[in-house]
Amino acid sequence: MEQTWERQLQEIIKLCEEADIEEVILKELSSHIIPVPFLMNRHRTMAAIYRHMAESLREANIVFSINIIMLAGHSDGDVDAKYILPYQKFVGEDLRERHATYCLLDEDWQAYAADVCAMYAAAGPDKLFIDDDFRSLNHGVQYGCFCPIHVRRTAERCGAELTAESLMHAVSGTTPEHIRIKEAWMQINFEGQLAAARRMRAAVEQVNPLTRLGLMNSGEPAHSLQGRDMDVLLREFAGSRRPLSRPAGCSYSDSIHGDLFTIHQVMALSMSTVGEDIQIVSEVENYPHSRFTKSIRITKLQLELHALAGAEGFTLNLYDYLATPYGQEPDFLRLLIEEKERLETIQAARKGKRMVGFGLPWRKDTALHQVSRRGLLEDVMPNRDPDNYLPQFGIPVQFQQGKGNLIFGDAVQCYDEAEIMKLLAGGLMLDGLAFENLHNRGFGPYLGCKPSGFVDGFSVEQFGMNEFTGPFAGNLQTTNWSESKKQGKLPLHVHIAPDARAISMLMDDHLNELAPGVVLFENELGGRVALFTVPITSFQFLHRCRAYMVAKVAQWLMRESLPIWIEDCPNVGPIYYEGEDGEGLLGIISGNLDGTEVKLHTDLQLFDLFTDEAVRSIWMEPLSVRFFRTQKTL
Repeated sequence: MEQTWERQLQEIIKLCEEADIEEVILKELSSHIIPVPFLMNRHRTMAAIYRHMAESLREANIVFSINIIMLAGHSDGDVDAKYILPYQKFVGEDLRERHATYCLLDEDWQAYAADVCAMYAAAGPDKLFIDDDFRSLNHGVQYGCFCPIHVRRTAERCGAELTAESLMHAVSGTTPEHIRIKEAWMQINFEGQLAAARRMRAAVEQVNPLTRLGLMNSGEPAHSLQGRDMDVLLREFAGSRRPLSRPAGCSYSDSIHGDLFTIHQVMALSMSTVGEDIQIVSEVENYPHSRFTKSIRITKLQLELHALAGAEGFTLNLYDYLATPYGQEPDFLRLLIEEKERLETIQAARKGKRMVGFGLPWRKDTALHQVSRRGLLEDVMPNRDPDNYLPQFGIPVQFQQGKGNLIFGDAVQCYDEAEIMKLLAGGLMLDGLAFENLHNRGFGPYLGCKPSGFVDGFSVEQFGMNEFTGPFAGNLQTTNWSESKKQGKLPLHVHIAPDARAISMLMDDHLNELAPGVVLFENELGGRVALFTVPITSFQFLHRCRAYMVAKVAQWLMRESLPIWIEDCPNVGPIYYEGEDGEGLLGIISGNLDGTEVKLHTDLQLFDLFTDEAVRSIWMEPLSVRFFRTQKTL
């Protein structure tokens, strides 16, 4: 803050010395005071202050960088007219202009953003981070920009007459013409972002070619909806320098259950979409910077899970932006001192290894192929819930195709005919919508079922008596049909081939059979297919009996055991990385609020990562993560 920077500077230097912090990234002013992009005179004031701070930081051997927290704006703020900039405002799905957030495609806004970047680059930062308001969604509304620039350019690209309303309906529509318009909207959106990045980089290079320009970015479903190729965008920002990314770190407040797995999975998925040369630093953001909302314990776990995901460095937003003295929160200092060596140990063990497990492949164009049966934009946002569900079930996963793969919904439409045939010749887990898509494309003979409508009425799923249900044979499991129907989804009614097998059945309210539930089929390609006919929701899916079934089905699809399986430990699961030499790093996460003895199935030898002692039994404390070095047995 401009009134207190001299005191803050001394506190920063003292903190860095005590906690062995290597770099400081300064944010301009405070978004808690002015929640919208700043006028140029405020930027000039802060840039001048930064030049003074930079000298002291360098004298203390602390690397100095800058994070421009607000260029387009995060959430909108109802500010006075004098704070509103003269650029095209963001227009969300409510088709109303925001008050003071702006569209990245506006060339006048791009000039403003370039000027701001140049102004801060002149202060000589090592890195200049653009915050994640550099995006075309989630500026007070969720799903995308339908401003006059987007409408006009999309109409020109398509040769069609469009309004904001008709464009929005096309983006959430189902016809070939809707899809064509949606694709054009996504293309011009990404082209505009690239143009903005190019102008910002050119402005920085002209002032200080040594400064690296990086991006704090969102999760992959959000990138997909914007038409973004993150590898391309990060390289546009970087120019000839090494690309720099700070992907979403999740857990702005305390996390339990599946949310603890999200901390790792979101970053790991983002890393899987970009080149290995891109520098990834983690986002640990304790917003709004109060231990009433986020504890030291979860902050520690977040750091360690980001190290497991492969973060090269850690960017920490632990203290507030209102100049509160750091000494009022001594626990953060202790955390930073105690964690550094542990983080470096995890990083060293993670290096050169890849994620291994059941395949949950991702395609960048998923949002293009995902359509809404209800005409709602929220249905177009890609769903990655299984990224958390399977680890919560004790099943390790990977984001590249494997021997067995799960592909749900319209995501299957991202694959061409040859790719589908390859998937069908391996192991493939489908939900009802993915099955329908494949059947309609002519792949029915390889699926073992024919669709025959939906189960619209009272229903429950009963597990059969078989090796896939084990101790849970005969259990009844909700289909959640009445709530799913409100979402435009119902359990699929299928007729199965004579050589297909139903391992569960849908029953009516009198427990009379209605239709198959989960169906297994081995096709003429030698592949195996598992169909889950009931729409997948957390309410329907997150149960002990389902966890057991899914693990057994996954191993059947893969034709081999999972490298690691944790049986019957709710919200306790493995993240497994393996090197080419067979050496591995295993992280076991407990999102559980109960202590748990881990029932681990593996042929790997385990050694505690920090003591190197052989491990034969594992106890997980509530909300914890443990790390193990692994070796394959001879």
